Amino acid sequence: MNFNAVNARALLVYLKDPWTASWIASGLIAVFVPIITWSTQRGAYYNAYGYALELEEEQKQYYENQDGDDGNQDGDDGNYYTTYKECSWINWPCRKRQYYYATMDDGNDENGDGQQTLPNWFIFLGGADNSEDMQRYREENTGVRATSVTPSGLKFVYAWTLIMFFALYAFGAFSLVKKHNVSNLVVLLSVSASLGLMNMIMAAQGVISSDDRDMEDSYYGWYGQIGILMAYTNFWIMLFSIAFLSAFGVRSYLEKKAKASDEAGDEDDAAEKEGDYQEYNAPVVEMS
Repeated sequence: MNFNAVNARALLVYLKDPWTASWIASGLIAVFVPIITWSTQRGAYYNAYGYALELEEEQKQYYENQDGDDGNQDGDDGNYYTTYKECSWINWPCRKRQYYYATMDDGNDENGDGQQTLPNWFIFLGGADNSEDMQRYREENTGVRATSVTPSGLKFVYAWTLIMFFALYAFGAFSLVKKHNVSNLVVLLSVSASLGLMNMIMAAQGVISSDDRDMEDSYYGWYGQIGILMAYTNFWIMLFSIAFLSAFGVRSYLEKKAKASDEAGDEDDAAEKEGDYQEYNAPVVEMS
C-alpha cells in the first residue's frame, strides 16, 4: 500500500510538468478520438439501415439452408465447399491455398484467354483477399457479404500503426520526464508526420472504396470500412506530431532568445563595473 502511494506521488510530480502532461493527454486524444468518431458514424448507419439489411440477409440465408437440407443432395455435392477455411493474415500457406481453390475453375489461362495469374508476392501481401474470385468464394461458402468482411491485412496495418505510435509516445514521455534533449524526438516526430500524411493519402486513394456497388450491401455503410479508421488515425497522428514539432520549435526559439538576453545583460554588468572602477594611487611620503 505504501509502495503504491509512493508511485502515485511520483506520478503526480511528473504530471505537474506541463510538457509531460500535455504530451500524455494529446497522445491519448490522438488514439481514442478516431476510434470514437469511426464507431459513432458506423453505428449510426447500422442502427438506421444496417440492422434491417442484416436481418433480411439472415432470413434469406436461413431459408436457403432449409431448401438445401430438404433437397437431400448426393454425397458428392458440396465437396468443393468443404475446402473453405478462414485464414489469418500471417498464415501465408493457408491464404495461398484458399486463393487456389477460389480460382481452380478459371483454368489459370490454360485456354489462352489472356487472363493473368496473380504473382505470389501480391498474394502474400494480401492483395488477392479482396479479389472478385475470393469475394465470390467466401460469400458462397459463408453467406456473408464481401463488403461486411474486414481484410485481416488491414487490421494488421492498423494495429502496427498503433504499436509504432505508442513506441514514439513512450519515448517522448520518457524524454520529457527525464528532461533529456528533444533533438532525437524532433526527428522521430518529423518522420511520424510524414508517414501519417502518406498513409492518409494511400487510404483515401487505395484502401477506401467509394463505389456504390461495394457499399449497397454493407451493414455499416461507407463509414464501416476500416480504411476510414486508418485515415482518421493517421490524420490525428500527423496533427499530434506537427503540433509538438511547432511547440518544441517555439520553446527552442524562446530559450535561445532568453539565453542571448542573459548573456547581453552579463556583458552590460561587467562593462558597468569596469567603468566604475577607479585606480587607487597611494599617497607619496617624503623622507626627511
